[in-house]
Amino acid sequence: MITGTAAVVTLALAPIAEANWSSSITAASVGFESRRWSDELYSQITFHGCTTSGSKSTDVQMWNDIALQPDDAYDSKTFTACFNGAVSNGEWTDLPSGKRDYYFQLMKIGGSTFGPQLSVSSLTIDTTKADG
Repeated sequence: MITGTAAVVTLALAPIAEANWSSSITAASVGFESRRWSDELYSQITFHGCTTSGSKSTDVQMWNDIALQPDDAYDSKTFTACFNGAVSNGEWTDLPSGKRDYYFQLMKIGGSTFGPQLSVSSLTIDTTKADG
């Protein structure tokens, strides 16, 4: 009960969603959710410098954050290139018009839904390519 309450308080105090931003991830588990951003039509997520134990992949899913309702899910992308010194890139080009809040969630790490943790030295959210 305490954990659930703390999570609700954290979300209530979360900052207003931003558009483009960069960050990193340290030792995240499956289920990790990014901070939110506002966008329409298009979002791009890039990961650089990924590390994990086991298989070198992570599945990233985009979500539309809807207040007081279940969130809408968009397709999941499997990122592998960031484990080999390249950049993993996921683009979502079918987002609805009108500003909405989005986030990504780690669905699998190393092909598993539990166990491994993921670190990403640099990630970027880009919302500008197709917005009109």
